[in-house]
Amino acid sequence: MKITKTCRECGVPLGISRTMRWNSDGTITQVSDPAHRMIFFESDNLDRMWRRLSRELAVTQEHIWELVISSKSRATRAFLRHTLPWYVNTAAHLVGYRTLMSTIEAQGLVMGYGKITLGGQYPRRGRPERVTVFIEDPYSLPLFCGDFKGSAEVLERRRSSLTYQALDERRHQIDVTVSKERLEEEYFHVRDGAARKRGEISYVTCPSCGAPRELAQFSWDLGRGIIRDNESGRRLAFFGTAGMREVFDELVHELGERVTPTIIDAERENTVEAMGVEEARSGLERLRFLAAIRGLGLLTSLSMAPERMEAVMANPAIPEYLVGLALGVFELATGQKGRCDWRLEGDGDLRMEIVPAR
Repeated sequence: MKITKTCRECGVPLGISRTMRWNSDGTITQVSDPAHRMIFFESDNLDRMWRRLSRELAVTQEHIWELVISSKSRATRAFLRHTLPWYVNTAAHLVGYRTLMSTIEAQGLVMGYGKITLGGQYPRRGRPERVTVFIEDPYSLPLFCGDFKGSAEVLERRRSSLTYQALDERRHQIDVTVSKERLEEEYFHVRDGAARKRGEISYVTCPSCGAPRELAQFSWDLGRGIIRDNESGRRLAFFGTAGMREVFDELVHELGERVTPTIIDAERENTVEAMGVEEARSGLERLRFLAAIRGLGLLTSLSMAPERMEAVMANPAIPEYLVGLALGVFELATGQKGRCDWRLEGDGDLRMEIVPAR
């Protein structure tokens, strides 16, 4: 299967329809690894979020990016350790990285990560000391840097360091230098192993490829690795929830609890910009479906009045995103900014109560 080939009927790349599963419980998982959960979400706001954290927490952007890169590389390294076939490491050393990179390039195009190309490796055969890649229109530069660093560390089983530089406003060069230090056997909780509640969401699927018909509202530019919502024009990408959780937890650990409300408010703003008033007022069934098609979870209850909104989400993907999303919906639907009290229940449900901010 050529993963960049698109379905003749709905236009979704086969690298998405044949490898991802949209489940009735509001989640998206990989066919080959059902424990690995994904979300399909706006990516334009990610690098804006890192800049906002830098500004509001009075921390340099370089330090924020350093934390994002290191935490994302750990998650990528842990995930690939479980899923990368044993022979890939040997093949990379025998024939070099170029063959391997062709697969990574194609995967990046269908996942919305941007256009990835291999610059070269030194030496050209055997264990490399340095590998260079170029990324054009990255979905998030520090997240991609973390992915590349983690991938190199899994292949070589050695620690690496990374540098990046902008070549122009769209294109960046990333160099990974591999050290002689062997990686210790580290263990990471990268799988979303929590039991998920059953759901009843159903999709009308494409008869040719099996993807949800609703994915036709998104367009794939497979020359640039960019996915857009045809209605809003917003860019999206597929993210592993475990990787995003690792990044957010690391930011909170290093920079304190102020990180969480900053992430929530950034997502509130993103929702207000991207969603229409009519959509925000569309009610439980429509909002439940909008959350599910993006893998955010299963909206099980929703009540909204001018002075109060209550919602419960089973199988929540990223609570900070969901709280920000709920605040944006409340603001659009009522014309008032809200304040949210939220908590994760013992059964994993996310419960949110929003009232007007006074």
